[in-house]
Amino acid sequence: MSTQAPIKVRAQTKDRIRYLAALTDATQAEIVDRAVTEYATRHADDIAKGLDRAREALAGGDIAIAAHLLGESPDAIARVSGGRRKR
Repeated sequence: MSTQAPIKVRAQTKDRIRYLAALTDATQAEIVDRAVTEYATRHADDIAKGLDRAREALAGGDIAIAAHLLGESPDAIARVSGGRRKR
């Protein structure tokens, strides 16, 4: 069972989805689903690297998580937070 959830795309992208659906006798939802599946398959290595970075941040505690989210070094976050480590 599928659910509907709106996504925001540029008008040009919406037109492409609509045209591709019409040309391939598919629904717009099927076109988007196929595109996301293909993207995930083609970029599996990048996705795995992102998961590894997230695991490292989570394993490093609050300071590592904040550093990851803010794009700062853990040392910079530790200075601002008073050096508190894991909770």
